[in-house]
Amino acid sequence: MPAMSRRRTSHSEPMASSSANEAFAYSFTSMQQGNQTRRRGPIEGPNGRRLVRRVTWRSSTYKLMASLWVLGVLYIVWFIRDLFFLPFTSTQPNTIITDTSQDLLERYVGHQECGISSLALYEPPKAEGQGDPTHSYCQTRDSLLSAMSNGGRHGFDEAYISKGCFYRWYTSTEICEILQKFGALVFVGDESLADVYAGFNILLRGNLATGALRELEVTKEQMDKCRCGSQFTSALCLPLRITSSEQVEQQNHNRLSSGPNACSFSIPHSFVTATSSPASKSAQERFQRLINRADSQGKPIPVIQSLSISTSYSVEIAGNSMDEWLALAQSGKHDMPFLWLGPTAPGYQKHSESNIHASSWQYTLDASEAARNRGMETLGMYNATLQADSWDGMHYGEKEALVQAMMVINWLSML
Repeated sequence: MPAMSRRRTSHSEPMASSSANEAFAYSFTSMQQGNQTRRRGPIEGPNGRRLVRRVTWRSSTYKLMASLWVLGVLYIVWFIRDLFFLPFTSTQPNTIITDTSQDLLERYVGHQECGISSLALYEPPKAEGQGDPTHSYCQTRDSLLSAMSNGGRHGFDEAYISKGCFYRWYTSTEICEILQKFGALVFVGDESLADVYAGFNILLRGNLATGALRELEVTKEQMDKCRCGSQFTSALCLPLRITSSEQVEQQNHNRLSSGPNACSFSIPHSFVTATSSPASKSAQERFQRLINRADSQGKPIPVIQSLSISTSYSVEIAGNSMDEWLALAQSGKHDMPFLWLGPTAPGYQKHSESNIHASSWQYTLDASEAARNRGMETLGMYNATLQADSWDGMHYGEKEALVQAMMVINWLSML
């Protein structure tokens, strides 16, 4: 059969209104739209054909790479945020104590035996009306040190209340979290600071009964005599107290008693005895050994220093001692912030004719000024012990040691 020739469609002939492979996006069949000019939809192609958005490997790859790029930028911003934000903020646990009836020492070992309650030591801010009690806590280190130094008591041996804003009472777990910011911790001073260091160990171990003692070296008879307040008042017990974290680690390894809330991790810490200036060579070597034990990650090593009773309130000796230990600290490569702890107030048992109260207060002012002139921060303990019960007229017991140690921990939390 002869092949039939196909004639191409002439341009003068009308084009078919539709074809088999075309589909319209909009029909516009209503009577009102019948006489109107056909309008194309938002994704309508020529002749009313619907444009279909196709997903290809190229478009998918582009979207994937764009998403990964955005996520990468966000991750980098999150990763380096510490360089710009954290150095200007203090690290504090988020626990806020607002219940004034809660005994914060209730779970400590020896709580009932020693008869010490936090309600007699510390008073948290009270929620009044719609106010938020968390705003009552000190927000800066300067305000914290000023508030703790200038507080007072509402009566003899009542709870000590800071002035202007409140310091916090941390649990043993929170104390552990605070200490993890540092490579080590050093206490340098005389017998008054030794009591603060003993209170620090009691808080860290959660043990009111024997938390300040080297239990491995204590006989049963000594243990019976050196419990609770006797850790501070008995001449038999003072030589048995902990002087470094190495002794605590040895006790923990041998599973000797500590509180259920005791910190499972601690940093190197030590008490270095310094009763004058220059200090003994052994004291300086002990100081250097602790620094060498410090974490090598460049963490700060705070130094708490105090000198008072052993020097008969000599400002000259205190200044020389500050220079001595500052020079030793600067010989290393660590960041070592210093806190000067002022002297405690003489107790009521001291006779007023000795004028020791005036001498102690004047020494507090002069030594604090000397410390600030050397770039040290200061925390006064005169007001904190002025109306406290002293067992011999010069020294204080376990309750006051716990309060003073908690103030030092508050300073550490703001570094």
